[in-house]
Amino acid sequence: MGDIILFGLPISLGTMVYQAIIFTVLVFILKKLVFKRLVGVMNSRKIHIENQLQLTEQYKQEAEKNLELSAEILNQARRDARDIVRHSEHEAKLMISDAKLEAKKILKEAKEVSFRSRSFVHKDSKGA
Repeated sequence: MGDIILFGLPISLGTMVYQAIIFTVLVFILKKLVFKRLVGVMNSRKIHIENQLQLTEQYKQEAEKNLELSAEILNQARRDARDIVRHSEHEAKLMISDAKLEAKKILKEAKEVSFRSRSFVHKDSKGA
């Protein structure tokens, strides 16, 4: 067959036709065997990634809801703690007040007993 010179390189026309046929057969075989599987794998990967993105979005929304709920629970716990402290302070004041009244009562009774015993002792010492 004839040779052609292109850009200063000799090219054999028969070899070029033979290589074109081999390349076409190779592309056809790859298309039938490999490309379908490759496209199938890529599609399954795409579906898997989309599912993972949906799950990520779902988990993000759940995390935001849980964060809001946690903040609400924490605020309620703080309010409850303040209420407990106020109630405890009030109860402590009442207990202290009751204790002071009881102490005053006991002191008054002790003074009365002491006064009576002094009076009794004083009367006995005059009579003796």
